[in-house]
Amino acid sequence: MPWRAGFAFWFLLAGLPAVAGEQEPDEVAAVWKQHEIDLVYMGFTTSYSCGGLKSKVKLLLKHVGVRPDMKIVERGCEYGYQKVADFPHLKIVFYAPEIPAVDSKEIGEPVLGVWKAVSIRRNLPRGLESGDCELVEQFRDRILSTLTTRAMNGDVNCIPHQLIGNRIDLRFELLTGIPTADLAERPGR
Repeated sequence: MPWRAGFAFWFLLAGLPAVAGEQEPDEVAAVWKQHEIDLVYMGFTTSYSCGGLKSKVKLLLKHVGVRPDMKIVERGCEYGYQKVADFPHLKIVFYAPEIPAVDSKEIGEPVLGVWKAVSIRRNLPRGLESGDCELVEQFRDRILSTLTTRAMNGDVNCIPHQLIGNRIDLRFELLTGIPTADLAERPGR
């Protein structure tokens, strides 16, 4: 009987290097890809002014690590100081790294891509609250789905018209680019 356990142990141990070697590298050759997204916020629990929605989306984009020269333009907004819009609309333009396909003819500016562990939950990034649950859900579906991610875990569970019981818990790895010096000095808009 003990020889069977020893045999099973050595068999499992022999398979470990093959499994461990299948991990993707942390640094990869990538290119900057431009993303243009029209985001129309439709939520039941929290209403935003266009400026408020813009600042929350910018907070999330910075947190996940897109290139800092993003542009966010407000559309369909009620004008007036902090006036809440029924369906605030943002036109978002930003760059994020992508691993180019082998047969791709359109290749953007090259960048060194690095996998970054990202977590989005209440107060991470600082300023994200449980009332932002529906926004995070739309951010995940409309924006994160266009980015290069891996190991997506967790979930966003929003209960309409309620703040208690909402759960924001996303954990994933996102391909981010190491910006060049000229991009790091450029202020985000």
